[in-house]
Amino acid sequence: MPRLFHVAELNGQIIGCAYGEQYGRTLAVHTVAVLPEFRGRRLATYIVSALLMRARAGGCLNAAVLTNQHPGFFARHGFTLTAIDSLVRETQLPLAVLRSVGERTHYMARQLT
Repeated sequence: MPRLFHVAELNGQIIGCAYGEQYGRTLAVHTVAVLPEFRGRRLATYIVSALLMRARAGGCLNAAVLTNQHPGFFARHGFTLTAIDSLVRETQLPLAVLRSVGERTHYMARQLT
């Protein structure tokens, strides 16, 4: 499965990153992080936008995120709360993959087209 990374760097130091894995035509966003001293500068927005753009360019039609933090952030990127059964059906992510990330509060998805 292809893995996608995107980082924000300042003076040779990584200050933010996003990571996802491609399952078929779906990107599963696993991690988005920005160092505390650089938060509030829209870096996470830039990083996620770049990751989604790269996924779309690589043939992904959908994106999914499983998160227990900051669902509002992902909603601003077009993700909507989704029942796990429909997430499996719509994104073709195997249920085992969704369960492997542990207990999460929010299952969210969006189309990339």
